[in-house]
Amino acid sequence: MVRIRLSVCTILFLLGSFFWMMPSVVFADGRSCTSVRINGSSEWYPVSMYSEDTKKFHGLAIGVAREVFRRLKIPVTVEPKLPWKRMLKQLRNGDFDLLLGGYWTQERALIYSYSDPILKDEIAVFVRKGEEFPLVELADLIGRVGLRPLGGSYGEKFDRYAKIYLSFHEVPEDLSITLLGAGRADYAVLGRYDGVHQLRETGELDRIVDLPWPVASNDVHFMLSNLSPCTNLLEDINKVIRDLHEEGFIQELEAQYLGGF
Repeated sequence: MVRIRLSVCTILFLLGSFFWMMPSVVFADGRSCTSVRINGSSEWYPVSMYSEDTKKFHGLAIGVAREVFRRLKIPVTVEPKLPWKRMLKQLRNGDFDLLLGGYWTQERALIYSYSDPILKDEIAVFVRKGEEFPLVELADLIGRVGLRPLGGSYGEKFDRYAKIYLSFHEVPEDLSITLLGAGRADYAVLGRYDGVHQLRETGELDRIVDLPWPVASNDVHFMLSNLSPCTNLLEDINKVIRDLHEEGFIQELEAQYLGGF
């Protein structure tokens, strides 16, 4: 047996070299999250919206985010609005810290970290009035052409089924209702509240309706970049989210945005 004796200096040198070579993200801790940069969809009612008049984001998710980080004593910076797919890429690259709302999928969970749920979003099928069809299962959509937001997800189960069996055109979210009304597809898939809000905004309530059966019902989470030091605060973020549910803070925001539905 060969015995190797290392001096204290040698051991310290080897340990120092080992830690120096490790990625810096390993050493990022909660204390290094001195501010949080957030972004979100500009047209997802009631989760996250952008007002062209005020040039500011508003919605349930940003209200929750501001309160979460106020309690954690971390300042919030809102990034300029971006298309959804570009936001996901920037979040992945660590260009900002937190996305204001997203559904969980297995593919995304390999790339991003998720908070506890903020709210639940029901996903509905919208059709032209007079062209309704029975919808009690996803198979009822087979053979029809649908519209869905570009780069969007409607949850693991729906996305997996749609990829195999359904036919879609991916379009910018704010064009789904317009293109459906113009006859470019048989139906559009949108969050129910978001879709009805768009119908009100475009004056299409008398021409387009949502079918009763929801094709999915998904939890909405904050999504955090795994390259952000703020991800190390996830346990604290989740604790505040649970407190906000228990205190009725989130329910009050829901009533504010959804009282007319």
